[in-house]
Amino acid sequence: MTTIEALDPTSDVQYAEFYAVYRSAITEEWDRPYGSLELRVSLLDDSVFQQTVGYLGRDDAGVAVVAGTIEFTFKDNLDLGFVQIYVSPDRRREGHGTAMETHLAGVARGRGRTSLMGEARWDAESTGSAYTAFAEARGYHLDLADGHRVLDLPATLPEAPPRDGYTLHDWRGRTPDVWIDQYAEMVSVFMQEAPSGDHPIENEFYDAARVRADDQRLIDQGRVMQVVVAVSPAGELAGHTQLVFPDADPGDVYQWATLVLPAHRGHGLGMSLKVRAIGAAADLLEGRRYVHTGNALSNEPMIAVNDALGYRLVGYSGEFVRNL
Repeated sequence: MTTIEALDPTSDVQYAEFYAVYRSAITEEWDRPYGSLELRVSLLDDSVFQQTVGYLGRDDAGVAVVAGTIEFTFKDNLDLGFVQIYVSPDRRREGHGTAMETHLAGVARGRGRTSLMGEARWDAESTGSAYTAFAEARGYHLDLADGHRVLDLPATLPEAPPRDGYTLHDWRGRTPDVWIDQYAEMVSVFMQEAPSGDHPIENEFYDAARVRADDQRLIDQGRVMQVVVAVSPAGELAGHTQLVFPDADPGDVYQWATLVLPAHRGHGLGMSLKVRAIGAAADLLEGRRYVHTGNALSNEPMIAVNDALGYRLVGYSGEFVRNL
């Protein structure tokens, strides 16, 4: 039997148990866990935009064996709860993951959500894994598959200067005031412009206040984000890319969103943005071994860019959905 309790992320003792289960559950070669501070800051964030709630499950002896989180957004996608479940490796196949998923589904229903979405990984040489099998057994179906690629560092990149009158600008830390409104608008349309599955996903709500909140959360988590934006000849933001450097993970770099707005495609900006980001972050890259990125399997233009940069496929991550 599994007894599930709400996580109080301000409790050092309970959070240590929660994080120990979470950390032990991530054993795949190319799956990288969040650092303790990174994850805790997310669980402490109770903003008007989103909230991530944690739960801890114990066995009959009171030992922590399963951890789970569910994220709710409050300005968009009000039908969804985003779930993740972590079971201690030596306690799997005992029903603890099922108990946690059932509990999270009940929490989602109580919040008026009608669907759950979660991620599950599998190797590049496989067609599935124990994680995908668990998701399918719980009634989830694969909605979108992403390829997980890594770039070995140091990397020799092609020359890709901007052309056709476009210019590139970069920053770290707080988003410059001069760009913040346009940047918020560009980030908000990422879901609209990126490939998606059959489940309808709304654009994320973004305004200047949320950009500022994200800026601060990165700082609180011990992350540095290198941002590069492309500016059109008319002075409008045309695209951006984000490289994230966590203090807790000194060997890895994470390529987050890259987007070129439709009106500005066909000018090689995707390649220019990514090459400039690597160059601008040269000091942060020292000592790091890999840059990680993910792309929907249907996103052939961005996959082609990554292939040209030298990325190699190491696995897959699927977005799995079930209706409640």
